[in-house]
Amino acid sequence: MADRLTVFARTPGASGEPTGPEPLSDGASLADGYPGIALSLLHAGKALDEPGLIEAAQAVLRRSAQATAERPLSEAGLYNGTAGFASILLEFSIHDGRYLPSLRRVADRLGEQIAARPLLEPGKGLPLSAFDVISGAAGQLAAAVRLCSVLESRPGDPIRTAAERLTAYLLRVTEPDDRHRFGWFTSTDYYAAYPGYDEQAPYGMYNIGFAHGLPGIVAGLSAAAVAGIGGSGPAETIARTTAWLVENRLRDDVPGAAWPNVLQAEEGTGLPVPPTGRRSARAAWCYGAPGIGTALLNAARVLGDTALEATAVGALQRVVDWSPAERYIFSPNLCHGHAGLLAIYQRAHALTGSAAFESMAEQSLRAVLSKADEARPYVMADEPRPGEPVDDPGFVNGAAGVLLALCGVLAPRATGWDEIFLLSPA
Repeated sequence: MADRLTVFARTPGASGEPTGPEPLSDGASLADGYPGIALSLLHAGKALDEPGLIEAAQAVLRRSAQATAERPLSEAGLYNGTAGFASILLEFSIHDGRYLPSLRRVADRLGEQIAARPLLEPGKGLPLSAFDVISGAAGQLAAAVRLCSVLESRPGDPIRTAAERLTAYLLRVTEPDDRHRFGWFTSTDYYAAYPGYDEQAPYGMYNIGFAHGLPGIVAGLSAAAVAGIGGSGPAETIARTTAWLVENRLRDDVPGAAWPNVLQAEEGTGLPVPPTGRRSARAAWCYGAPGIGTALLNAARVLGDTALEATAVGALQRVVDWSPAERYIFSPNLCHGHAGLLAIYQRAHALTGSAAFESMAEQSLRAVLSKADEARPYVMADEPRPGEPVDDPGFVNGAAGVLLALCGVLAPRATGWDEIFLLSPA
C-alpha cells in the first residue's frame, strides 16, 4: 500500500521523470487530499524502517503546501481546512524539527483565521458544521490544543487565543436555553446540506455521532481540559454532557450502552425526545457505540469517573458481542469501516488492558486484510455500498487511513497519528 501511494510523490509532467497522477481535486484537505497521504507515508516509513517512504512523505507534503498556495484554504476545519493541514505539519515537525518554523507560521494563520470567522451563536438551531469534528469547532479546538502544546504557546499567541475562543464557544453550545433546548440543536432549516435526516427527525435533531454530534464536542473539550484551557469550565461541561449521553442511551435488555444516530426533536418545542424503541446506529467511528464509547472513555479519564468509564467499556464491549451483521461494517476504511474499529480498539485496549478489546482489534485487522486486492491501484478500495469498490487514496474513506491503522499494528510508536482521529492524546 505504501509503495502504491508513493505515486503521489511524483509531480505530474516533471521533466525526465515518471509522472504521478493528476492533482487531487481537493488536494489540501485532510479528508481526501495530499496531507493524509503524506501522514500515512511518514508513519509507514517509521513502522517499516524505510527512509525512502519518509522521503516520499516529505514530497507529498510539498504537494500539500503547493495545493494550499494554488487554492488557499478558506475554511479552518480539521478535515476540510487549515486545522487539518496544520495537524499534519505538526506530525512532520515532531519527526524533524526543521518543519517547526513552517508550523509556527501555519499555526498563526489558523489562529488568525479562527479569530476572524464569526461563530454562529446558539438560538434557533445550528448547522452541524458549526460545532462538529469534521468542519466545526470541536475538530478545530482539538487541533489548536495540540498546536499549543507542541509550540509551547503563551497567552496572547494567536493559536492559544483561538483555542480559548473555541472552548468558550463549545461551552455555550452545550448550555440549555430558557426553553431547555440545547445549543447544538439542528433545525430542519439546515437539512438541505445533510440529506437523510428529514425522515429520522422531521422536526429537528440532536446529533449523537462522534463525527457530527455531541460526542465529538465532548472529545474536543476533553483535549482542552487536559491542556488547562478554559479553567474548570470544560471539565464541568464534560461531566454534565456525558451524564446526558448516558441518560439518553437506548433502553433495551442488551448489556452495554448503545445509541441511535440522532435524537428527534419534539414538534413545537424542539426538545430532545428520548430514544425509546429506536434502532442503534451501526458500529463505527462516525456514528455508533465505538466512537461514542471512545469519547466517553477519554472523558472518564479526564474526570476520574469510574462509573463513566464502566459505561464506556460496556458500550465498546456491546459491539464486541454483536454479530458481524449487527455491526453492519463492510468497508475497510477509517470513517465507517474495519480500519476505524481497529484504531478504536487498539486505543481501548491500551487504556483498559481488556483482552476482549485486544481480540476485537485482531478481528478488525483480519477483516481489513481480507479486503486487500493487489489489482486495485492502492490495494484497498472504499466500499460506499457492499460489493461496489471505489478507489480512494485519502484519509477518511481511503487507502491512506487504512495504511495508518496497519502501521499502528506494526509499531506502537506509529499509533500517535490517532490523536487526529480520536481528538485526545494517544
